[in-house]
Amino acid sequence: MIKKILTLSSILVLASAAIAYADTITLVGPIANHNYQQTTNSPCVIGNPSCNNPAGFNDTTIPANPAGHTYNMVASPIYTVSQIESIVASNAFWVGIDINQTDVPQTLDYFAMTVNGVVTDLFSTLTSVPSSNNGNGYADYLLETFQLASFAGTDSVQFIMNMPLANDGAEQFFLIGAGTTPPPPASTPEPSSLLLFGTGLAAAAGLARRRVVSAVRGN
Repeated sequence: MIKKILTLSSILVLASAAIAYADTITLVGPIANHNYQQTTNSPCVIGNPSCNNPAGFNDTTIPANPAGHTYNMVASPIYTVSQIESIVASNAFWVGIDINQTDVPQTLDYFAMTVNGVVTDLFSTLTSVPSSNNGNGYADYLLETFQLASFAGTDSVQFIMNMPLANDGAEQFFLIGAGTTPPPPASTPEPSSLLLFGTGLAAAAGLARRRVVSAVRGN
């Protein structure tokens, strides 16, 4: 009996150690603009049949209507560190999520990257993820930031996701190079606003000039 208890304890310790040092991944979104689209430079690791991946970089295809309306710990193919880095042109990257749904927000509660079978980067907070971008392959959310800098090129990499609620077309989870992808464009004043601003400056300058002239004449 004692031997069985020790064996069970050892299993639990090993399981917890596998994620003890995992980096926490941040979920950013919803993204309002069509800033990130799944292309040959942003390959899917998990996605639907419309994913456009370069030759030799496969993804796990998921059904549009999963059994029980949930994706249960779906795993990507196994890659190497070198393979990932060559695709994203960096050792740091994001994962874009294209949500496909009807009128019910879907939920994500787990997305992890493992290296050599150990979880190194982890998102694990139950979160509602409604769609924000219409159109095929546009990221509604970003998972930031996955790191591979400390690993050897031959180390194995895999991605795992869990969605407790998924009620429509299959999602896309695709890689985006964090070092090469620009942030969403900053808002800029409309041309009409700039024109009004310039007119206001000119009027203020004219008023100041008249005051100076009046003061000189008064003296």
